[in-house]
Amino acid sequence: MFVAAPMAHAADPIMPLSEVQPGMRCTGLSVIKGTEISSFNVEIVDVIAPEAGLSGPRILVRVSGPAVDETGIGPGFSGSPVYCDGRNAGAISEGLGEYGNEVALATPIEEMIRDRPPGALGKHRAVPGARPRVPARARRDPALLRAARPLGTPLTVSGLTGRAAELVREAARRAHQPLFVAPAGPVGGYQQPELRPGASVGAAISTGDLALGAVGTVTYRDGEDLWAFGHPFEGLGKRSLFLQDAYVYTVIQNPVGIQDFGAISYKLASADGNVQGAITSDKSDAIAGRVGPGPASIPLHIVARNRAGETVTQDSLLADERGLGWGAGISFVAPLGLTQAVGRLMRDFGPSTLRMCLRIQVRELRSPMGFCNLYFSVDDAVNDVAQAGDLVDFFDLAPLHVERIAIGAQVRRGLKEDVILGARAPRQARKGSRIRVRLTLQRRRGARHGLSVPVRVPRSLKPGRLHRLTIRGGGGVFSDEALIEELVGLIDLELDGGGGGSEPRTVRQLARRIRSLRRVPGVYARFDRRPAGLVRRSRDVSYEGRVRLRVRVTPQARR
Repeated sequence: MFVAAPMAHAADPIMPLSEVQPGMRCTGLSVIKGTEISSFNVEIVDVIAPEAGLSGPRILVRVSGPAVDETGIGPGFSGSPVYCDGRNAGAISEGLGEYGNEVALATPIEEMIRDRPPGALGKHRAVPGARPRVPARARRDPALLRAARPLGTPLTVSGLTGRAAELVREAARRAHQPLFVAPAGPVGGYQQPELRPGASVGAAISTGDLALGAVGTVTYRDGEDLWAFGHPFEGLGKRSLFLQDAYVYTVIQNPVGIQDFGAISYKLASADGNVQGAITSDKSDAIAGRVGPGPASIPLHIVARNRAGETVTQDSLLADERGLGWGAGISFVAPLGLTQAVGRLMRDFGPSTLRMCLRIQVRELRSPMGFCNLYFSVDDAVNDVAQAGDLVDFFDLAPLHVERIAIGAQVRRGLKEDVILGARAPRQARKGSRIRVRLTLQRRRGARHGLSVPVRVPRSLKPGRLHRLTIRGGGGVFSDEALIEELVGLIDLELDGGGGGSEPRTVRQLARRIRSLRRVPGVYARFDRRPAGLVRRSRDVSYEGRVRLRVRVTPQARR
């Protein structure tokens, strides 16, 4: 059954918690499919008193009706408003893990909107900043509050397809982090819905070809201001995220109700809806935003090409929250975008050679920050992009205006791999001299062959002693396992917080730090614990393996 919710721009009357009573027959609103708002029955079971360290007061409810009987409620339903006697009493916000997903908690509307500016809200008003008055008959149930879990915490990623989507799902599973990989919105698009109570809404870190955010439901709207979720997104306070509508494909049924987001019903919804404003607040009982201009953002442009002339292009916008201390999601979205572009171009990953350039245009510098590297493994490229993004996301010791981020990748299928099996070098050498080291290499799926490389003997070595000479390959090869582990690290940092390590103090230092991510594949040599030096650059061969030799160093010849 579809119903018309109250007009979006007119503030609904509210029902104070003090008037909510067990046994009330109420109506819930939410989107079950597409963008149309459906209604379902809500029975007020009880009012739960607040408990210090657990939560504020909650309303215990039971849902029923054709819209929810088959699936119950789960992630994506959070924020669904509950109307009792024509007044907004609150928002469904937390599940309890029971079979059928029919019993849940709702956050009182007074808790959600108490930080709003003063103003009339229809016939009934709530005092800004005031806690709702909990009725004396409210039940105390700390165990129930401890069992409650927010219904909208998981991030949803839209725009990942094929093998890239499979790898990200596996990485999220290994990281023990809730993450939904959902389809993008309908190919033909959809009519932009009005963000009114009951409409699907997204709080997005990025939008466009690669969209990342959380999907829930609008609870309340007063003019251009709205509130949603009934619980925090990340609980970080002031925010600057994309406020979007969302398209719901269906509700995935799982009646078990276990709160690990793999065994509970949830809405399968796109995270790449139309931007309709900005999320400005993310607090304990709601997220809030304003319909109108979107937040400050950074364009991200990714292009991947192969030798056949095929091109995959991705364009996204990143919500720029660096001024609030939360970064811009560069260290997560950019690596995911690169993974998707390369995977889509090559129809898989597999052995390939990749030349990737990262360019970050900032107002403070004439030339872009960045680097160009040759890679023999996608996971190495993902790691370098993530490191550069992390440096920019959390740089805050000087003004930094990021205008654009661009990633270009030239991908060639196939990979030449040489494994270093052994090496021969002179038994002794004068310090400061150059010696020739003969390597024995084995081409994977090929023949064994030799390679001679020049090695400089450092002048700083003590003469008369045997010194260890290490020859190693500096290429790296791709494996699904390595890429999954790299994605696990990205997901952990994104959902648990990033940053850390020594930090550059000026924009030029930042540019130098990012430029230092430039790597040159080839063969490297080092004596003892001294820094390794490149002795043979590679343009198309990945060198692997490591061998150790002993060389006696003699005094430098007298002139």
